[in-house]
Amino acid sequence: MDDEHRLPIGRPWLTVAIDEYSRMTVGFHLSFDAPSMTSVGMCLANVMLPKDAILMANGIESPWPVWGRPTKVRCDNGPDFRSESVRRSCSQYAIDLEFRPVKVPRYGGYVERLQGTLLRELHDLPGSTFSSTEVRGEYDSEGRAVLTKSELEHQLLMLICNEYHRRPHASIGMPPLRKWELGIFGGTGSSGSGVAPRPADRTTVYLDFLPMLERTVQNDGVSIDGLRYYADVLRQWIGAKDGDTGKARKHIFRRDPRDISVIWFYDPDIKEYFRIPTADQSFPSCSVWEHQKAQEDVKKAGFDPSDERAVLRSITARRELVQKSSARTKATRREAQRRVEHAKSTGQIAAAVASKKNSRDLAPRPGKAFSKLLSNELASAVAASDDIA
Repeated sequence: MDDEHRLPIGRPWLTVAIDEYSRMTVGFHLSFDAPSMTSVGMCLANVMLPKDAILMANGIESPWPVWGRPTKVRCDNGPDFRSESVRRSCSQYAIDLEFRPVKVPRYGGYVERLQGTLLRELHDLPGSTFSSTEVRGEYDSEGRAVLTKSELEHQLLMLICNEYHRRPHASIGMPPLRKWELGIFGGTGSSGSGVAPRPADRTTVYLDFLPMLERTVQNDGVSIDGLRYYADVLRQWIGAKDGDTGKARKHIFRRDPRDISVIWFYDPDIKEYFRIPTADQSFPSCSVWEHQKAQEDVKKAGFDPSDERAVLRSITARRELVQKSSARTKATRREAQRRVEHAKSTGQIAAAVASKKNSRDLAPRPGKAFSKLLSNELASAVAASDDIA
């Protein structure tokens, strides 16, 4: 359901990761956006970060003592996992990506069983859509929908921390939380791996796992999908040449598709991220999908889709239309709620950056979010995506 009208808007997608040794859930990402490199990246960031903040925000008292760098991530062969952006993000942290053999389903058994467990128990909540029309029968999913995305996330956290982690798991003969503790602290006749170091900077972890783009810097800054970005920190890189090829040098930028009003520039000399806003400061917080739709509308109207002012007018007009009709159709309610959720998610990064004392809006260098890296075979995680059926 949407937050404003509490009317049905459809099913969210769940990306989840599991520790193979202990069967602990080590991270997840819940979103109305279909599986993508962003959902994979945000799930991996959640794997690596302490869960204290999200537990406190949801009033969960049960511990979820999982954080740190996995040494290996086993995953399926979807394009979201095989993207160059995800590969390079993992490489920065020396995370080995291992793709399961095609058409050999047993290699994905751990995470698929976890998903099955979570989804099966979530089906007890009002508004479940079930896995098929045969299973659903006469059940009115939309008519009985009562949970917003935030409320569903709260239920998911309670299920993971209060129940799944604490009850005996048939495959390991004990609760996942107990098995995890044995792996970390050791037990009779065995030594543990030790507690993983906490990341020194949460913002860096988020930025390192955002989608990556490479662009040259021109006199007017950087252009991505018809939007121009500029900040003074780019000035020294205008027209820079690659020392090996002599061609225009391409630089690393990170962009959160849920808010493309800013991008993040990685300065190769000082090895820091810098926040780069759109050259047009009036451009609002906007997702890549909303921007693409506005460009399509501008083109259909017979105008140039690269005209930033025309696109901005289209975005404004569409938002006004959605606001007026958001209570009428599920599609417009879903669009409005996606924008709300994007603002919440990207606001976490914005708040973290705003709290920094450095006025240059920089974040520590990629791959240095942890004071040291832990080599821990316990943290081999498997990530996958599925819709909440």
